[in-house]
This record gives sequence, C-alpha cells and structure tokens, in this order.
Amino acid sequence: MDIKQLERQVREITELQDSIKQTSTYCSTFPEHSGMVAFIIENEFISARKERKKLYLFLIHQIILDEKHAKRMDHPYVKCFGQKLKKLIMDFAYQVDEIDDLEKAYAVIRRWEKDLIYHPIFLDKLRSILQPKYDQLKYQQMIVNQITQNELASNKILVQNLQIIQQFDSTYKLYLHLKSLRDIDDKCLDFNTNFDKYMMKYELEKIEDYEMIDDLLEQGETSKTYLSENICSTQNHYLDLARLGEQLIKEDIEKKDNKIEYYKSKRPIQ
Repeated sequence: MDIKQLERQVREITELQDSIKQTSTYCSTFPEHSGMVAFIIENEFISARKERKKLYLFLIHQIILDEKHAKRMDHPYVKCFGQKLKKLIMDFAYQVDEIDDLEKAYAVIRRWEKDLIYHPIFLDKLRSILQPKYDQLKYQQMIVNQITQNELASNKILVQNLQIIQQFDSTYKLYLHLKSLRDIDDKCLDFNTNFDKYMMKYELEKIEDYEMIDDLLEQGETSKTYLSENICSTQNHYLDLARLGEQLIKEDIEKKDNKIEYYKSKRPIQ
C-alpha cells in the first residue's frame, strides 16, 4: 500500500459518489493494513472542516459495505473503525451545525443496524451521542421557520431573539462539557471503589483474582479514553468561546464606527 497515495486520496475526496467509491476500493484492496487506513481516516475526520466531516463518515460507511460484500471472515475494517466510531461521532455531533448532516449520520447508523454490522446496543450509544445536538437544531429550525425573511430584515426584536438562541447554543455546549466532566468523575470513582475491593479481597484471601484485574484494566482504559476525549472537547469549547468573543468585539466596533459616521453627518456645516 502506498501511504502517500492513500493520504492524498482521503484528503481530496469530494461529495461525488465516484470519489468516495474509488478511495474505498483502494482501501479495501489492503485489508491487512486496516489499522493504518483507519488511523489516516480518523486524523482527516478530526481535522476536517465541519462541512466535510460527513464525507469521511460516508467513506467509512463505504469501506465497511465493501468489506461486507467481500465476505471476509475476520472483518478487519469493521473492528478497526468500531474502536474509533464513538470518538468520531462525538466530534461530528459537536462540530456540525446542519440538521441534514445529522440526519445523514442517522441514516448510516440505520444501515449498519439493518446489515447487522454492529451490535444494536453500540448503535444506540452512537444515536444517543447525536440526539442532543439533533434536538437542539430541530428546535432552532422550528423557531426560524416561524419567522419570514422580511421580518428578519425589518424587525429588530426578532433579530435579537435569534441572537439569544445562539447564546443558548453556547450555554448548551457548556452544559455538555460539564456533563462529560461529571461522567469522568463517576468513572474514576467506580475505578477507585473496585480497586479498593480488590485490595481488601487480596489482603483477606491472599489470592489474585485475575478476572477482577481484567475488569480493573478495562475500567482504567475507559477512564483514560474519557479523559482524552474530554480534553479535546474542552479545547474545542474554548476555541468556540474565543471565536464568539472576537465576533462580539467586531460587532461592537462596527456599531461604534456607524455612530461616529452618523454624528459626523449631523455636524453643522461651518
């Protein structure tokens, strides 16, 4: 497999079905390199602009479908992408702001459910990640649909209401951030509680419980994953706040400039 060619194809995919299909076909030729392919697509997915993220979701979907049609017994791509999908869907839900993009993600998940690609419980978890953002955008869409374009141009009160809705969006993202922090705290507390139970059992019975050790390792890995995901979401949250602050400053300066020009126009002619 030519890594540079793969990186170029993944980076340059377009919405045309042929573009996604050609890249998928190339990836499917190298199932033994599924881990590397998944890693490259994951990096492009995370770093992509929000309007391009759906393209990489479609690419993952097409690779999985190609593998299903190839009837490979070990399903390397299903396994590799399955380990990354939760993180990718979280990034997708956080970044996109078009309800059509979320509906396309739901359609992909429904297809995986229909084709028995992943376990229903896992797919329900992916849906639950998308649902809060979907509900939020649906509500905003309902509000906007009630306001005509003429009203938006002429009625200052309605414009202010839309700005309030946008502020709610920032507040909602902060809520998600705080909720994820609470989830990390719960995971760490569960891990510490189970670790104490294991140490007490070891002290009393002097017998190593390997099944409990495996559970502790799994819980530790889960806590570590939650923490790394939350660090990413925290960075994104503060970047959004910075962009919002820059926009507010820009609008404030524009308002002041407009007032200055207005008063200049009213200055008496000497």
